[in-house]
Amino acid sequence: MLLRVRELQDYTIRATDGDIGHVEQLYFDDQTWTIKYLVVDVGNWLSGRKVLISPAVAIEADASGKNIHVSLTREEIQKGAGIDTHKPVALQHPTDYSILLGWPPYYWGLTSGYPSGGSAGTGSASERSEDTGFKGENNPHLRSTDVVGGYHIMAVDGEIGHIEDFMVDDQTWTVRYAVADTRNWWPGKKVLLATEWILWVSWAEANAYVSLRRELITNAPEFDPAQPLTRDYEVKLYAHYKRPPYWEQKREGQNEAHDN
Repeated sequence: MLLRVRELQDYTIRATDGDIGHVEQLYFDDQTWTIKYLVVDVGNWLSGRKVLISPAVAIEADASGKNIHVSLTREEIQKGAGIDTHKPVALQHPTDYSILLGWPPYYWGLTSGYPSGGSAGTGSASERSEDTGFKGENNPHLRSTDVVGGYHIMAVDGEIGHIEDFMVDDQTWTVRYAVADTRNWWPGKKVLLATEWILWVSWAEANAYVSLRRELITNAPEFDPAQPLTRDYEVKLYAHYKRPPYWEQKREGQNEAHDN
């Protein structure tokens, strides 16, 4: 089943011996688009501590009850890693903190240490790394759905809107689609963009770059977040972009592996 991240944020984590808290956000790898961690707010049980849980321990996502059952006890979760153990590259950078907190762009210079009039995109990669306190031992491809969920979408011929949400496959724990809001490009609507079409995600520029033209995106089938995502819609979506759907790509890969 494909679920919106905003829906998952209402889900309760159910340990083998009781409820533990709720999903706050997801951390994912921006190359494979696989979910690496569920960030769980354990509320009053651990004095507001947030812990990381791997989707590998998820047994089932119950959409009707809005629960995610995991094969851990409450004590095991208590002993697990906190959010400071694996911090996404985006949340190591003041620019992205400002996005998360809703600060305007001009506020970046007051918090990031860049010279007046400078920008997060200037200077060499090593200089930006040093300025922002980026530590090489952290995974540079680890991202936060809360932060990337506010990034601008850059088509090959210019900006087309922003990412509003994500669609996650709860069987493979893969970020399958980004929900794009194109309202700043008349006559704006919400559409889905397969994550395989996203070339790269820039934390310095707060942009997600796609290998598509704006007109093609704006003419895509409209997505209604209030309605379940159906396979019929997915078929129409991939047909619009004239690209093979991911389920056929998977089947072809399995056939090639079998032939070999």
